[in-house]
Amino acid sequence: MPPLHALLFLILCSLSVVSPIAQELSDEGVKEFSALSIANRYEINSGINSELREFYVSLPASYESGQDHYPVLYLLDADQNMEHAVASARMLAQWRGVPEIIIVGIPSTNRLRDYTPTQVVSYSDQSGGGEQFVAFIEQVLIPHIDANYRTHSFRILSGHSLSGLLAANELAQASDTFDAYIIIAPSLWWNDFEMLENAPQQFMQNDELTAAAYFGIGEHDGFGMKQELKRYVDAIAAADNELLRFDHKIYSGEGHMSAPMPVTYDGLLFVFSDIPYAEENWEHFSTAGFLAREQGLQEKYGATAVQTAETYVGLANYLLRQGDFEGAVAVFARNAEIYPGFAPYLAWLANAYVLNGEIENAIIEYEKAYELTISSINGQGNANVYLEQLKLLRQPLVLSETNLPGLVGCYTNGEQVYQFTTENGRFFGHHDEPRRFELFAKNAKQFFMRVPPENSFSFVEEGARNVLLINTFGEQLRLPRVEGRCD
Repeated sequence: MPPLHALLFLILCSLSVVSPIAQELSDEGVKEFSALSIANRYEINSGINSELREFYVSLPASYESGQDHYPVLYLLDADQNMEHAVASARMLAQWRGVPEIIIVGIPSTNRLRDYTPTQVVSYSDQSGGGEQFVAFIEQVLIPHIDANYRTHSFRILSGHSLSGLLAANELAQASDTFDAYIIIAPSLWWNDFEMLENAPQQFMQNDELTAAAYFGIGEHDGFGMKQELKRYVDAIAAADNELLRFDHKIYSGEGHMSAPMPVTYDGLLFVFSDIPYAEENWEHFSTAGFLAREQGLQEKYGATAVQTAETYVGLANYLLRQGDFEGAVAVFARNAEIYPGFAPYLAWLANAYVLNGEIENAIIEYEKAYELTISSINGQGNANVYLEQLKLLRQPLVLSETNLPGLVGCYTNGEQVYQFTTENGRFFGHHDEPRRFELFAKNAKQFFMRVPPENSFSFVEEGARNVLLINTFGEQLRLPRVEGRCD
């Protein structure tokens, strides 16, 4: 084969119409800018009979601004699936913790030739070209993509209908080119169910196949195709290969042509479903284990394989409630590293530092949060709160030993019960035993907690007894003090 660069005929354009420069203001005072684009289109010599093949490339949002490497989705039948695949990938990367990916779309001008693994002349004497098509992907297209883009080694193959047949064949043959598959309503009826006949033995023999595979089909697809897909998936299940993760779903209300969009969305979620740090595992948290897990995911999928901010914050707050302040610092620090530029993330990290006894680090983070807040146009953070925290940290309020004992005791309104105690000059609250939290003073009568839900507490005198006022989420609880300890 000639050198690869001699085979490339790259023609750059957009899948949407692009205006190269902004136009002058119209009579209505409207200026036109370049159109939004989801991908670029290229043409390359396939190396097979000098045939030119078209392909599309969609780069993730962060590609131009960073140096990260990205997993690649090779999307078959791209002429009809590119738009929804790009939209799903971008949305999932932004909000659902799926890593950003490069999408390489490959349309076909002859689907019966390109997507069928064996020839069936009664359908087309050109059928059976699947092996050559895969060779084009493996020997020409993938080397070009890897040479010209910052790709990670993790690759996904997605196909629908006839191209789903090709993807299913690659999976059954334990291809080492792809690490994951999204297979939608595959045409497993091809050549008198040839693939279904071979699948049980193939999956039994390939018992070291390591991959993730997601299968989906529309409810209104043909009964036969749904049964054929079930039979194929059953062959995987029967092989009992723990290294092959798979799932299969029938999509209510969807047909053969409408299913690819929801299946692709769910398929991407499934492929990367080992990334989210599931809440049921939080009780087994260790700082070293958490950081090792984060590193392992990035090695597997690339640097954009991270938790959502909601997961990091939820986990860190759980650790605060458990009293694991060192762990909370590690998780909040990771969150602030991955999602910089948001003042509350820095403030929450600062708060965790305080609880962990790292006052100087807390001051640094509160200062950063304050600076971000006053320079923000989005209303993020609360500058006054950050200044108040800085003042308390720089000039700690030391309460007299004679003040705190007057506040201890049991406070209840008949439904909510709080017990307050002192220990070595520190003030603690107890609620929903055995939970205990420390109170930090704003002044001699006002306190706040640094662990969720971060309520504020005010002790006021009404006649001969103290009353506790708790402000939480815009509401105020009023709890009088009662004699003796809480039951």
